[in-house]
Amino acid sequence: MSSGQSRLKELIEVAQEGSSERRRELLREITDVFMAAPDRYTSSEMQHFDVIMSRVTETVELALRREIAEKLADVPTAPKGLIKQLAHDEISVAEPVLKRSSALSEDDLVRVIRQRGQDHMKAITQRREVPETVTDELVERGGEEVLVNLAKNQGAKFKPKTMEKMVEHSRSLKSLQKPMTERFDLPPQLLTQMYFFVSSALKKEILKRSDMLDPALIDEAVNSNRQKILDQAVNDVQSEVSDARRFIGEKISSNALNESLLKELIESRRSTEFLLAFAHFVGIDSSTAQSILKDRTWESLAITCRAGGLERGTFAKIVFGLQKGPEEQQKALRILDLYLKIPQEAAERVMRFWRVRAQAAATERPAKKTSIHSVAKAAVG
Repeated sequence: MSSGQSRLKELIEVAQEGSSERRRELLREITDVFMAAPDRYTSSEMQHFDVIMSRVTETVELALRREIAEKLADVPTAPKGLIKQLAHDEISVAEPVLKRSSALSEDDLVRVIRQRGQDHMKAITQRREVPETVTDELVERGGEEVLVNLAKNQGAKFKPKTMEKMVEHSRSLKSLQKPMTERFDLPPQLLTQMYFFVSSALKKEILKRSDMLDPALIDEAVNSNRQKILDQAVNDVQSEVSDARRFIGEKISSNALNESLLKELIESRRSTEFLLAFAHFVGIDSSTAQSILKDRTWESLAITCRAGGLERGTFAKIVFGLQKGPEEQQKALRILDLYLKIPQEAAERVMRFWRVRAQAAATERPAKKTSIHSVAKAAVG
């Protein structure tokens, strides 16, 4: 029996019977014994090391656990039970092991991610290599710092779907955009996709990267992105309209869809909610309402508001909320002067005509067919 093996048996006895102070000495001593020849022990001896060191480590103070973690972090053959135990410890203990220990398997790392917090995840992102299964979990559960650290780590490997999620996160996390554009494993189609929402400085960097890529790849990426961008835009609009419809529906149910709400929505520039509220208030479909609101002569809007019985102050709030330039302001002032001169009965007749046209699915814009002057003339004729 070697002297190391003999000493190991003595240490086992101390672990079973020693005092707290003696256990601290024991842990340091047994760690030194192990570190002297970490590759020379039999499987049975390694199990003894693991059991003893794990048991004693549980009973010692934080500083000593950190010391043991630092010593074992760079030892590939470190006792696996102890390494896993240290990886789940307080972050000051776990950090060196999570960053450097190759004794931790992918499953071990995934378990830490699922059971511990953001600090433990940040430590894992700084490993020399982060395999795909681990990045999957980090992207799924990590916060902004975790994602940014992961993006900066060129040794991190990503599945295609995981890389897409990272790019999607970068839409809202500006701190993630630069490290993502600097990744040379970012596929061309995702790189060109990022071009549409990053800063001007990063756009220039993406263009520089594009110069180094195969033109055929760029063409493929652009063509691929056209449909993705369209799909994303449709999804965004559908989501926005769905939320707006829910909001307006609640206002209708609570009998709160009134002129005050119209003024509030136009003032806060909630365009989708205003469109739906306006359409409901005046009794037309949203497509017709959209055509009316786009007419910058304001004439069709004046007819609609007059037919709906809106006060002049409400009409003025809507017009000035929609107008965009000095040239439109003059038209807006002129239409305000004429607003109360429009007979409400005549305006209502025009509105009935527009509703019939909408129901018949006509494609012409009503604003182009009837002017405020013709309404007034028809009323007096």
